[in-house]
Amino acid sequence: MTLGERARNYYVNEHLNCAVSTLLAASDTYSLGITKDDAKLVTAFGGGMGCGNLCGALAGAMAALGKVYLPADEMYTPEFKDVCAGFVAEFENRWGTTLCAPIKEKNVTPEERCGKTVLETGNLLQEYIDKILADR
Repeated sequence: MTLGERARNYYVNEHLNCAVSTLLAASDTYSLGITKDDAKLVTAFGGGMGCGNLCGALAGAMAALGKVYLPADEMYTPEFKDVCAGFVAEFENRWGTTLCAPIKEKNVTPEERCGKTVLETGNLLQEYIDKILADR
């Protein structure tokens, strides 16, 4: 199962929000040890922070990048800024924006809500992380 499929499962079948679903799927995929209780830290990013702003799936992905990329004893490295900017560029290239409202307008369905966005963002994140890990 891909990261995107895991994220979609959390989102559609467990009714978690987009940010939490993406973060937990990344945790499952890369054995990050993030619990559902830990994932509450990104809950507020769901639905574009409740107002259609920054896409929650993107926010969850960014949180996962920190856990994957940064060494356990570091909170930041200069290279991490570039890692973050690179993923945001990939995301924006895929969706045309980083904002929830216009992404939702094009992709939401009554059956799955933003399931497509969560699926594709999860798969994009997996491709990005796998490339980062291969380049290390």
